[in-house]
Amino acid sequence: MRLLVTGRDGQVARALQERAAAHNITVVPLARPELDLGAPETILPALRRAGGDIVVNAAAYTAVDRAESEPELAERINGTGAGAVAAAAASLKIPVVQLSTDYVFDGTSARPYREDDPVGPVSVYGRSKLAGEEAVAAATP
Repeated sequence: MRLLVTGRDGQVARALQERAAAHNITVVPLARPELDLGAPETILPALRRAGGDIVVNAAAYTAVDRAESEPELAERINGTGAGAVAAAAASLKIPVVQLSTDYVFDGTSARPYREDDPVGPVSVYGRSKLAGEEAVAAATP
């Protein structure tokens, strides 16, 4: 199995690379400039060249505090970029796994959040990640 992972230098990509061989999985890490979530036109060609069985979108704008002063950039990468990854993967008939964050919730729950809990982000970062979840869901079956 070939696992395409966006965000080549991030924690998720590194962890997957460390563990993949033991499970007969080839990890193909992808990142800028070949695949840039801020430049959606790079995504489909990069995925097509890499040729994989599954895409894990681990790339993201992760500067939580700085997102408040760079909302357009956070939205372009976490929202629009995530949607572009999902659309490209769908066009290639490759499943996509989108990684999100607990920042899509409002933080008031007395118990750990579940995927099906109501969302309510209170920060730019959380809203941008929620936009990505929604864009991925809209682009994939």
